[in-house]
Amino acid sequence: MAYGDKPFGLRDLKVTKLDGSLQVDLPNALTLTFKERITSGELRGDDATVAVVAITDAFEWEIEAGGIDLAAYALMTGRTATTSGTTPNRTTTLVGNAGDNYPYFKIYGKSVGDNSSDDIHVKILKAKLTGPLEGEFKDTEFFMTKCSGIAIDPGAGNLFEIVQNETSSTLPSS
Repeated sequence: MAYGDKPFGLRDLKVTKLDGSLQVDLPNALTLTFKERITSGELRGDDATVAVVAITDAFEWEIEAGGIDLAAYALMTGRTATTSGTTPNRTTTLVGNAGDNYPYFKIYGKSVGDNSSDDIHVKILKAKLTGPLEGEFKDTEFFMTKCSGIAIDPGAGNLFEIVQNETSSTLPSS
């Protein structure tokens, strides 16, 4: 294959409600890390391993973005970011409560190819945070939002899709 096989950087990262009704772009995306989680076992007998099984169980992911986007934070945690006031005095507030139950959502990432026209997309189809969103206010540094979770089968048998495009395309909107 001569297209989409040499991804470079992270050009676009979006989180989308599972029903596709809302999508939020993470404008300062830095990383999208992913790996399959495998359940495995070995059968031993006669002082040797005689069989091995390895089955994909879930899909682990992490994202990191510069700054903090309260709309994305709200989408991933099932909360609401409320904006009030008028420019130049607007405020946006997100409130977290004990007992908040995080929803499932989709993650779409795009990396450009080494040709001028190709790209590769990663689509995580049913993701959920399994750890807190985190970041740090630190002298002389920008805030970096970090979070991680697990993706499970949305019912169609696919945990994720990795799509190589000969001609670059935008990420899906739902």
